[in-house]
Amino acid sequence: MPQTRADRAVPIARADPRRNGRSSRTRTYHDAVAVQLGRLEVETSDHVVLRYDLAGGGNRGFAALVDFAIATVIFIASEFLMTQALNLFGSGLLVLRGVAVLLTLLITWSYFIGLEWLWQGQTIGKRMYGLRVIGEDGSPARFTAVLIRNLARVVDFLPSFYGLGLLIVIVSPRSQRLGDLAAGTYVVRAPKPQLDYFSLRTTTRIGEGKTVPTRALSGEMQRLVREFAAREGNLAPKDRMRIARELAARIRPYALDVSTVTDDVEFLRAVARSLRASGG
Repeated sequence: MPQTRADRAVPIARADPRRNGRSSRTRTYHDAVAVQLGRLEVETSDHVVLRYDLAGGGNRGFAALVDFAIATVIFIASEFLMTQALNLFGSGLLVLRGVAVLLTLLITWSYFIGLEWLWQGQTIGKRMYGLRVIGEDGSPARFTAVLIRNLARVVDFLPSFYGLGLLIVIVSPRSQRLGDLAAGTYVVRAPKPQLDYFSLRTTTRIGEGKTVPTRALSGEMQRLVREFAAREGNLAPKDRMRIARELAARIRPYALDVSTVTDDVEFLRAVARSLRASGG
């Protein structure tokens, strides 16, 4: 089937092997990034291309509204509790008032930091609108990156309600706000799996009655699983574990019935077996 313009990525620049007298370039996990028409492509050192749809300012704005409302409730509740504590233990000391304000802010900020870290790049608002924060290499954002992007939130919020942040998202070629630029993160679309009667029928039992609803996986995810299963035997153990960890992080939300399979390699093997059995 011929590709449309929207399906073609920007050609990934290759380093000249003759440059600096080197026979080959230094490779990192994400060798190159291509962006065109809202699509992000990350090519790994193993020539596996991870494709994502970048989240635009609209969905990010609505998700921010939800998160801001929740954070406001947390702030008001924390402020109330701190005020009651000061009234109980005495509020005469200025230091106590300062500590109370600091604790209130930390509790409110922990909503964003804690959820994005524990939920693999999602808050309640992002989950509602099918968004996720990922690192530059396509893997779930690490704690340091989550911390940096949320500390920069105070700047993105200026002059009022993420005005500066949304403006930068709109003009940025990769839809990044200041926090994303500082942390090296992207916000991408991560739609919820569509589990219906037919998808639940397309399952294969693995282990103790656990199943994988393979039709809940997109064609791109199925391709990645099949490619991993075909090539894992040729990978070094360290590379196999690393790639399996990053692929499994993307697929686990879609394979809820086998999310308890903790070993990432075994998890992907189970999904691959299910795909083969279902003809996927």
